[in-house]
Amino acid sequence: MDHAIPLESAPEPRPYGLFGLVFSLAAVCVIASLALSLATGLAALMVSVLFGWPYLHELIKAGLDLTQSGRLEDLTAAGLILGSAIYMAGIFGLRVMAQVRAGRAWPLLLAWTPFRADRVYWWLVVAAMAYGLGASLALGYLHPAAKTWFAIPDSPLAVVSAFILVVVLAPLSEELLFRGWIYTALRWRFGFAAALWASAIPFAIAHWESTHLYALAILPMGLVLGYVRERTGSVRATTLFHMIYNFSGLALTFLGKV
Repeated sequence: MDHAIPLESAPEPRPYGLFGLVFSLAAVCVIASLALSLATGLAALMVSVLFGWPYLHELIKAGLDLTQSGRLEDLTAAGLILGSAIYMAGIFGLRVMAQVRAGRAWPLLLAWTPFRADRVYWWLVVAAMAYGLGASLALGYLHPAAKTWFAIPDSPLAVVSAFILVVVLAPLSEELLFRGWIYTALRWRFGFAAALWASAIPFAIAHWESTHLYALAILPMGLVLGYVRERTGSVRATTLFHMIYNFSGLALTFLGKV
């Protein structure tokens, strides 16, 4: 596991090298930003054509009032909407870059390939859920403010939005990025250990809240997901794993409100 994949046995097309990887990540950000801006502009144009400019103006004003109200429920609702849009734009950007590099073989660069879940896979899923519960309890004890990080509004629409964001979009986009695009390139160039840590650490940092404790709690999950990626060779495997893990956490948060 600790040796780089030989050049002659590397899948075709070959992943980017280190410089190309950094450049491609910047390109993904640009593509995602453009896609998000274009989608927002088209949505605004459609609303103005169907309902008129005054309605669009009132809609924008209501959105600004929502974010400036300072109420936790309003801020959470706005965050769910913005987060979903960012994740979808990121998925689109990764998909575009993969196809630019590989054409019809783009799934290889993202490791979006079939897999078979064996007994070890499901034991790891169960262990991860148990770890998540323990980490949440420990984090709530060490840093009580953490209990407010994942507050879910009471409205049914917000609950559905949270489910789509947390259980579907976040795992899919994060796995395509960290265990797909980044891990695949680093694994081919530098080997398993380097790819594992170089994908797990940014994954943990991306979950940094107001304290480093949550990032530290997430780091072991990044390592486990990297191991699953190595063992199965598939980001579909890590995405399903991640979805189940996030669903269990969301379910516990929801049950805690009941």
